[in-house]
Formats: sequence, structure tokens, C-alpha cells
Amino acid sequence: MVYSPERNSLAGTAFTGSALHSALMETGVYSGRRRTLHGVKDANGSSMGRGKSSTIKVPAFAFQAYLFLFLVSGFVFFSPASAQAQSAKKWEKRGQDAEVRQDYDTAYEDYRQATLKDPKDLTYKAHFERMRFQAGVSHIDRGRVLHQSGDLAGALNEFLRAREIDPSNETAQQEIDLLQHPEAASHTPPVPSPSGAVSGTPDTRQSEIVNELNSVAGPIQLKPVSDDPITLHAVEDVKVIYQAIGKLAGLNVIFDPDYTSKRIPIDLTNVTLSDALRIVGTEAGTFYKPVTTNTIFVAANTRTKRAELDEEAVQTFYLTNASQQSDANEVLTAIRNLLDPTTKVNLVPSQNAIVIRSTPDQLLLAQKLINDLDRARPEVVVDVAILEVNRDKVRQLGLALPQQVTITPQASPTTTSSSTSTGTGTGTGTTSSNFTLNSLAHLNATNFAVGISGATLDALLNDADTRVLQNPSIRATDGQRAQLKIGQRIPIATGSYNAGVSTGIASIGVQTQFTFIDVGVNIDMTPTVHYDNEISLKMKVEVSSQQSSVTISGVTEPIIGQRVIDQVIQLKEGEPSILAGILTTQNNLTVNGTPGIGELPIFKYFFSSRRTEKQQDEVVFLLIPHIVRESVLSRLNTRAIDTGTGQSIELRHTDAAEQAAMDIGNPGFVNPKSPSTGPATSAANAAAAMVQQMQKQAQPLTPPASAIAPGGPPVSLSVVAPVSAQTVGSTFQVAVMLGNGRDVYSVPLQMQFNPKVLQLVNVDTGNFLGRDGQAVALVHRDDGNGLVTISSSRPPNVSGVSGQGSLCTLTFKAVAAGDSNLALVKVGARNSAQANLPAVGSQAVVHVK
Repeated sequence: MVYSPERNSLAGTAFTGSALHSALMETGVYSGRRRTLHGVKDANGSSMGRGKSSTIKVPAFAFQAYLFLFLVSGFVFFSPASAQAQSAKKWEKRGQDAEVRQDYDTAYEDYRQATLKDPKDLTYKAHFERMRFQAGVSHIDRGRVLHQSGDLAGALNEFLRAREIDPSNETAQQEIDLLQHPEAASHTPPVPSPSGAVSGTPDTRQSEIVNELNSVAGPIQLKPVSDDPITLHAVEDVKVIYQAIGKLAGLNVIFDPDYTSKRIPIDLTNVTLSDALRIVGTEAGTFYKPVTTNTIFVAANTRTKRAELDEEAVQTFYLTNASQQSDANEVLTAIRNLLDPTTKVNLVPSQNAIVIRSTPDQLLLAQKLINDLDRARPEVVVDVAILEVNRDKVRQLGLALPQQVTITPQASPTTTSSSTSTGTGTGTGTTSSNFTLNSLAHLNATNFAVGISGATLDALLNDADTRVLQNPSIRATDGQRAQLKIGQRIPIATGSYNAGVSTGIASIGVQTQFTFIDVGVNIDMTPTVHYDNEISLKMKVEVSSQQSSVTISGVTEPIIGQRVIDQVIQLKEGEPSILAGILTTQNNLTVNGTPGIGELPIFKYFFSSRRTEKQQDEVVFLLIPHIVRESVLSRLNTRAIDTGTGQSIELRHTDAAEQAAMDIGNPGFVNPKSPSTGPATSAANAAAAMVQQMQKQAQPLTPPASAIAPGGPPVSLSVVAPVSAQTVGSTFQVAVMLGNGRDVYSVPLQMQFNPKVLQLVNVDTGNFLGRDGQAVALVHRDDGNGLVTISSSRPPNVSGVSGQGSLCTLTFKAVAAGDSNLALVKVGARNSAQANLPAVGSQAVVHVK
């Protein structure tokens, strides 16, 4: 702080000399007449005091305080302001820390400050631009979650914030248009305003197109005045019966002029309008079509009349899981074969869409077929373990006597004497001569030289143990080929030719052609996932290495040793299987010694050396498949539906009460988002956005007594784990049960487990929130440290569920022996009015052996 005498206030970051003097006087640090501090100057550079120094009456503690203030004031005076103290590097470091915590808003602001500090540094700019996109996407994902849960105001704020952070992201503007103008958002592109900003207001021509498209009505739906059950017993003309039913339901009935009426008996008791019209049409051989919402047209049920009178509509169906052309062609073929031959069906590959023009009932049947067939492909992760053990044990023990004796004949040496006069004395020399006839006649032992090699004592033990473990994991989609290659590519000569033969220039020489082969671990896999959680694997596993080399025609070629497994097997999920086990054993015995005596039982250890070598080579191929994505089927996908007669396709609709009685359950393929919201930008970001929302919604494990509603006990969440101990490598399921439910709409929770013992495989929805046939949105995130966050919610604008049942099912894999607690550390619940419900959680223990 700086004390300014002119303003009589504290400002800035440093004390001036006079201000420091006054401050110390006021605080009682020292007292007396005007004192002078030698060597200290004020803000103007002049001395703080003139004259002689006076004695300062300073207590010990006061002197320490005075010295502290002096040092702090000098340090702050020579340092930049607090706003300027943060350098670009520090802002960058703060941004990186925030990014690790997935706090993208803070990271975006920190990177922006770093860029402002040092605009020329491209690293800061790159991080800022990347985080701008990431922060914008996180707000978009969070806004979509809020939109799905019905919080439109919160969703709009998130989308506006996303557009403010990243104006180049058109998704934010589209979501804003969707909230503000839901009827025109999907058709109205953003229009630039004169100032350069993007506006969602369309121009006049675009408004006309949108209004015209919105004015196009869909198929007519009957809206009878009365839905009361119909009871009618009569034998009358068909027209009279139709008119009687029309009066009871408040409908107008008109007839085809070509239709010839007849008398029929009819007996109806407490039937709905649609059933009554169906029964009369079957009895009289007629059909009806809505003309207006309260008028039907009746005609004879013939193919000609059907073709003339059936109303047709056009609808576009977008495929969400067709990753390649063949997938869309299979769905297209099924639709063409099951619908009426006159139905017009067209595939648009560029948009992954199918356009159909047909009757409303056939369009609905096509929608049902697409929901059943356009499903996400299952995915499999296969853990492959290749273990190779090489052991070479050598033992050599014994005493090897001389193995050879050499005898060399030589002449007898002769001695000659000679005198040499030197300054020091005389000498005598001996010389040898060659064989003569005389020396051959007088051979004796001195004429032979004998050479004997030395004996060898062997005591050697060599034990080499080599273990090679290769454990790759490969993930593949159902029916799609996946390859994994780890190793090297080695060149091999495949041929040679002499270019000089064709050109007549002999100096060109021989040209050698090469190709490359993959050496190492090569895995080629095509999985097929069955709906009983079994997996068929068409696999080829090859382990190869270069053993040595050989020279052929002047070219050095490598010798490749390989072990190949090529087969088709079917396994259960998580079942380990040994593809092949290869064991090679080789025993070698080598004996070196004196013949005869070296073979005697006892003397062989003294007159021979024995070398024993044992080689073992063992290779094991092991794999374990794991299903990481399933294609879940429900009764909605497998149940039979009424499609009418062979002459025409006509669907029969049921009311809400009958649908609830059927207990269809989770319909399987249902996009939890509304059709107009579009796909999520990033699954990871959507999960992170959901986690942040659930962290705000989650309640403590044990709520305070005041939080428990007086009308009943709190919602209870319990963990149901298997009682028996699990084995390492096995998979098992744990259910989270909900009890005391009252209008439960959404449930966020967090579960803690021991990651050293258990590994989370998947989270599936239970039957509680979707027991009335509504789609359940289930989002989960595994943080990797044994904490999984889960959120289950029902569709917007529907009521909650009461009672008890299974909320979700977690699939775990036992990875190590031990015990793991499964504790619900945070639980929460909301009703259909988005009000918090009191909730309590529990925990369980899983034993792994």
C-alpha cells in the first residue's frame, strides 16, 4: 500500500518515506522529535530527514515490527503491481492445472490472460484457441443436459455463454434458435447482421419458405368428440350402422358413390371407436379413411379402391448407426421386402437417410423396422497373452586324459669342437646332421621325439532361463476386421533382372527386387457377438522373429522363425481360452574320453568328460474376450405387431392403459435426446457436463433429520452384491435398488469401489424408472480412481415413478484378490417438479479370491 499525503489515503503498493514515518509514529513504533533514517529517501528522492540523528526510543518488539514494515515496503515498492505481477508463464501454468481438473472455464480465462500478456508467443495462442473450443463445447453439452431435463432457462444461459466464448461454433447458435424458435430453428441458418455479428433472424424470403413448410400438414388424425365405449346390437344396413357409430362418437360419415350397401348383423359391447370401425369394416368388407378430424370416408375394401383412396405421406428416416454403405443397404432391403411393393423407398447415402413415400401405417411400420435394425454394433476387447519360455541347461563334468601321442623320428646329434680366438676366450658348439644309412642301422630311443597333449578337467554348469511375455489388447466392432501389428518390417529379395540385356548396356548390372514382411506380433481378428453374450472369434495370431540369415546367390536372406495360430472359436464373455500350447524338449549327451576305460562305470568319471544339455521351448497363446458395448434387445424389438391383412398394411393402435399392461419396458433403441437436438458434440464432454450437474444435485450420504420429509421416509438406495466370493478374472453384476420412491423423476449418485480389486465394465439401466415404457436416459462416468458417477432420468414433461425396483446394474470384473467396498458416497433424487427428494444410501462388500 502507498500512503499519499495529498489524498490522505492508502493507495498503490508501497509506502513513501514520509508516509512510512507517519505510519510508524501513529502506530507507536517509535516516538520523539523528528527522526532521520540515514540512507532512506522519500518518493521524491530527497532525504527523509536533515540534521543530526537523535536517539530513537524503540522497544525490542517495536524495532522488529519497524524492520518488518521497512522491508515489506521496500519489496513492494520495487515490485510491479499485483495485476502486473502475474506473468504469461504463470497464467499458462494456472491454465494447465485447471485443464487437468477439467475446469475448462478457468483454463480458458487463464490461457486468455497468458495470450494478452505475450501475444507473440504461438504456444499461448494455440492453447487459448484450443481451450476456447473446449470450453464452448462443455457449455453446449451442459446446456443440452439441462434442456433434456426440462430446465430451458438454464439451458439458454449455457448456450449463450458458449456463443460468447466461441462465436465460431455454430452449434451454440443453432441451440439458441431451437429454444427461441423451435418451429423454424432447423430450417433457419444464421444470418450475418450489418455489424458482422451473427443473428438468428431470417430474411424475408427465408421466412416465407419456413412459413410455407410449417403450413404443410401431416396425416390426418381423428379427434372424436366422445371416447366413451360403444355398445350396439342390430341387424341393419351398413350405412345405417356406420352413421349410428358416427353419432355416438361425434363423427361425420360419408360413403363412396360406387359402394353398394347391404344388411349385416352387428354385436358390439363396450368397444372403442377404432375397434368398432374395424369390426364393422371386417363384417361389411369396407375400409375408412379420415377426411378431416371429425369426418371419415367409407368405401369397399378392394386393392383398386385402396390404391385410389389411401392417403400417402413422405417421411425421411435418418440412420444413426450405419457406419458403411452395406449397413444402410441391408436396412433398405429389409424395408423394401416387408412393405407394399408399390411403396417408394429411396436411400440417400451421403446423409445416411432413407426417404419413404407411403401410407401413414406403412411409414410407422418402417419406423419400427428401422428402430429394430439400425442398432449400435457391439464391441469387443480381446486380451491376448503370448508367453514364451526358453530354458537351456548345460552340465559338463569329468577328467579327460591326453587324447593323442605324437612320435617324431630324428637323427642323433653330433658334437664338434672348435676354437675361437677372441678377446675373452674360446667356445665349443654342437650340431645335428641328417639321417644316414649308418644312423638308420643304429637307431635307439634317442632318435625319437614324443609329444603328449595335456589332460583337461571339466566342471561347468550353465542354466539359461528366458521368459518373453507379450500382452497386447485389441478392440474390434462386431463383424468388422481388426488388425494389430507390433514389430518390424524386414526386406526379403524376391527376384532380380539384368536391365542391360534389354537395353544393350552391360554396365547397368543386375537389379534386385525386394519385398517387406512383418516380423513381430501380428493379430488379425474378426469378432461376432451373439445375443447370449457369447463371442465367435475368427483369429490369426502370428509371432515371428529373425533367427539367422543365409546367403543365396550372393544375396543374404533372413531366416524367419514363426508360430502361427489360425482358427475360429466361440467363447463366453470373460472366458479365458488357450489357443495353443507348444512344448519342445531336446536332450543332448556328448562324451569325450579314453576308449574302453572311459566307458567303465566308475572309471568313466576319471578318464572321460561328459556334457549333458537339455533344451526346452514352450509357447502358450491365451486370450480373454470382453464385451464393452452391447446391443440390448427388449420386448419392443422382439414382440409381434398386427399389420393387417395380405391385401393392405393396417396397424392397430392401443391406448395408454393397454400399453402399461403390456409392460414393454425399456424400448431399447430410443434416442434419449429429442430428434431436433442433434448428436452430442463429444461423449466425453457430455459425460463431464453431466458429472458437474450431478455434483450440484447430489446429496450427502446421510441427510440431516430436518431434510426428511414429514410425509414419509426418504428414498433409500441400496447396493445388492453377490454373496459368494468371486474369482480373479470373472465378471459379475451389482444392482442398485431404490425403495420408498414417490414421484421419482431422476436419480444422481456416486459409487466408490477399490480399483485395485475391481474394474468397472459397464452400467445398464434398471426397470424402475422405465416401468411404464418411457425411455430412460442413463449417463455414467468412470473417473479411473474407483469413483463412478451415474445419473438416470426420465424424459421431459412426464410424471415420476413411485414404488421400488432396480435403478441400475453395474458390471464389474475382478482383477485381483482382496475385498472391496461398494459404497454410495453421494445420492440424490428429484421429482417431476424438479424438487429435491431426501435420499439415503448404503454399501456392500465384494470378496475376490
